[in-house]
Amino acid sequence: MNENTAPRAAWLDLIGLVAATAVGLVVAARGFPLALFAAFTDLLVRGPMGAGVYAAAVLAVAIAVPALLPRQPGWPVAAAGLAVVLVADLADTDVTKVLLPIEQGTTGEVVLALAAAAGLGLALGGVLLVLAQTSPVARWWVGAGLSAGLVLNQVGSELFRAVLPRRAEHPSSAPAGQRGIVDGIDVEVWLALGLVLVAAVVAYARRSGHGVAAPARFRPGAIVAVIAAAALLLLGHALRRRVIRELRLGSDEMVGREATTESFAQVSAVVLAVVVALLLTAYAYRLGRAPAARWVVLGAAAAPVAAFGFPYGGPSSGTRTSLVLLFGILAVAGGALAARHAARMLPWDAIGVVVTAAATPWSWPEVRAELPSADTVGPVLIAVGLGLAFGSGVVLVTEPTGTPPTGPAGTVNDPAEGDSAAAGDAPAVAAPAVAPEGEPAGGRTGQRAGDLAGVLVLGPAALMLCASALAPVVLRSQVGGLIEEDPSFTVSLFSTVGAVLLVLLFGLARAVNRRRPGPRVEATSQMV
Repeated sequence: MNENTAPRAAWLDLIGLVAATAVGLVVAARGFPLALFAAFTDLLVRGPMGAGVYAAAVLAVAIAVPALLPRQPGWPVAAAGLAVVLVADLADTDVTKVLLPIEQGTTGEVVLALAAAAGLGLALGGVLLVLAQTSPVARWWVGAGLSAGLVLNQVGSELFRAVLPRRAEHPSSAPAGQRGIVDGIDVEVWLALGLVLVAAVVAYARRSGHGVAAPARFRPGAIVAVIAAAALLLLGHALRRRVIRELRLGSDEMVGREATTESFAQVSAVVLAVVVALLLTAYAYRLGRAPAARWVVLGAAAAPVAAFGFPYGGPSSGTRTSLVLLFGILAVAGGALAARHAARMLPWDAIGVVVTAAATPWSWPEVRAELPSADTVGPVLIAVGLGLAFGSGVVLVTEPTGTPPTGPAGTVNDPAEGDSAAAGDAPAVAAPAVAPEGEPAGGRTGQRAGDLAGVLVLGPAALMLCASALAPVVLRSQVGGLIEEDPSFTVSLFSTVGAVLLVLLFGLARAVNRRRPGPRVEATSQMV
């Protein structure tokens, strides 16, 4: 029996890894570009703010919705989100075109497009709910798969487009033999939905990752924090847009007003991203102390690069695709292993963010014009940096072995359950070897699953909201030569500051853990 258990468990965990990777690819390929709509708040300042600006906020809030469902199965929640996306596809709703300010879609089309954005967020949140519910071993596989999907989304989409012909605008215009064949990115959604349904069936059959049996408190804190941050983001976009419009209307009346306008547009975008990130980080620290705060800071620091990457310059060469795929997978696996077995040595998530920040200059138009190799070196470095950052970050937040929990009783970092948990800081204790009846082995009770899910959703939500806030700056840095105020270093500086915060949180957790006496010391002091 023992000889067959390990291979069978490995195959079952592999299904979760593949399903999580597929969801990550779809969410990144379709959801990340929605943050770029915020750049139109600077480009088109006349008329009402476009509906596309709301897409990133809707997606971020939808990510946090599964945190309200700690007892519900995670995989079916993800499947429901993907089903909403498919409904939009079957209705022939082009989300990108409908939400563009220059394309006035009907009310029904806009609502369906925003619903598709919400479906993407629900799918991602469902996988994060699986992470909170499942056993430690399966959690490692699912987390690594989701990180790989988010990092390698551009390569995945290119592979699908290379294998499958694109769908024509009208069936009559499709070449003979290609009619009815869907676009590659449509196949991604169908494939992801099928894999998620298989993972849901497998999870139900093995009684792992399909929900928790213990009572779970209703904890709306995470979604309230995300809604507050999203509302703050939209308010900030509206205020920035109004000030920029006023400055541009008076540009002929004052010398240097154009430079002032561009400087304000750049600085205000960064300030807005910082405020949103600090709001979510503060709540995450209250809920899970340093490990939770590091997860949110990671999402914010990687946002401008993870969401936008590099300007699309046509189909990738086979060499670049292979290198990005190879080094990206190795970086995700290496980051996850480093966080699991050597988390006390170095802040691996900060190192990944530093590599990502160092890779951003390769996307500058001047560098790409002078160095043709930038189109290959840049994406490889970004895949390595993001892979190391997300691969280690997801392990640190779910299994914070390198930075032992310091949260108060009743939080995600405290094993105490219910009202019996004592108030104040409590040292972590080992989980029981035998799981309670009805709970997955090595899994979490309802309260702990709900708290961990609340922490997990904050990182991707911070990524989407900060990417939307920084969209005008990222667009300016990639077009180059069109403005006097060059924002090229702003993205690198923002990510570097995030890496510094990650290092500080790493050091803070180490310092707290050194001051805390171990179990043997506490037992000895009680005996004396």
